[in-house]
Amino acid sequence: MVAGLVLVVAFWALNWRAYDGYFQDDELDNISWAPNVQLGAFARDVVKPVFDASNFRPVGHGYFMAMARGFGLDFPPYMTPIFVAHLLNGLLLFLILRRLGIGAWQAVGGTAFFVLSGSAMDAYWKPMYVFDLFCTTFCLLSILLWAQRRWVLSFVAYWLAYKAKELAVMLPFVLLAWEWWFGDEREGRKRFLRLAPFFVASASFGVQGILLNPNKDNEYTFRFSLEALRKTLPFYAARFLLFPLSGLLLAPLALVRDKRVWFGLAGTLAFVFTLLFLPGRLYEAYAYLPLACAAIAVTAALSKVNPAWGAVALVAWLPWNVMQLRVEQREKLRRDDIAYAFVSRLEQWVEAHPGLKTMVYEGAPGEYHDWGITAAWNLAHHTVGLNALFLDSDAARKALETETVAYATWDRDTRRLLVRVHSPEAK
Repeated sequence: MVAGLVLVVAFWALNWRAYDGYFQDDELDNISWAPNVQLGAFARDVVKPVFDASNFRPVGHGYFMAMARGFGLDFPPYMTPIFVAHLLNGLLLFLILRRLGIGAWQAVGGTAFFVLSGSAMDAYWKPMYVFDLFCTTFCLLSILLWAQRRWVLSFVAYWLAYKAKELAVMLPFVLLAWEWWFGDEREGRKRFLRLAPFFVASASFGVQGILLNPNKDNEYTFRFSLEALRKTLPFYAARFLLFPLSGLLLAPLALVRDKRVWFGLAGTLAFVFTLLFLPGRLYEAYAYLPLACAAIAVTAALSKVNPAWGAVALVAWLPWNVMQLRVEQREKLRRDDIAYAFVSRLEQWVEAHPGLKTMVYEGAPGEYHDWGITAAWNLAHHTVGLNALFLDSDAARKALETETVAYATWDRDTRRLLVRVHSPEAK
């Protein structure tokens, strides 16, 4: 209990500045529409066994619905549930480690490695990655429930993990690894047949995803090629210990003759596999679930040596991790300050000019896409369906010629948004 409280305090001390952040474009987009979806739609999408081509993930989007209805664009309240979910994931990881027979203090060390790591910090710093966070929660819960032989509850957790993010489609292979190596320890025989519903659901969602996925040639498209691996492997390998190719240090662990180590490696490989063929989507938060499995492998390997060596490894890693954590935090807060300058100025202008419903904009914060600008414009009006048009588009040129619009210019050097009224008569 004391060790857990110390870990929570340490996490808070390292990450409290996340409350000083602000919304990026994906977050604004979710906040702009999720509160308008009826609760029944979320419930229906949770239970229906159908791939959603619109990328609606009810478990994660339910968070945006609840938070946006309660807090609007007040950022700090969004962070508390995220911190709690991350710490809950640490607890679930600890329980899995203990279930594997790893000593209490060694399990605490492995949990500390996962909880304090900056390798996938976006998952617990940015609301837009709540999908990865909740997917990990339910994947770890499903593994733990499977280990406890609670088959039905394990499947429910798996289903919710998939409804948080599609990466969970690989979970049945992780459960198969558990059953292969540990399934007969208590009952005298393995229960592979009980995995059938998991694999049927996984196959169904996988086939639907291939056939119904509208992303045929964009950043969401799978690229099964060596060129894809040249981009993805170095990226995810560097996320493990935050230096180039550090993830390759996991490979020698396969030589350790311990089923617990192999299970952790199998989970890491299973969850990172699909990511390796998405070269257009390289985000550190995607490494969050593989990192949890990597923590199992590392902890299991260190449990075979003197516990003092594990403590030494953790103490040696922590300063480097904290240094990298601080560097990434400063960069994230810098981008968030820019986003706040843009959105807050837009809100102020709309409050003074509520009648204008179309905006034409020239320039935007570097990380913002068109959907983020449109979401910010709609949120400033407390509505949906309004147009925010990029200047270099046919729709923008037509709007400038035919109607009175808000004309917004973003000055990157001064980080100021300049907005004025533009009417066709002014030409």
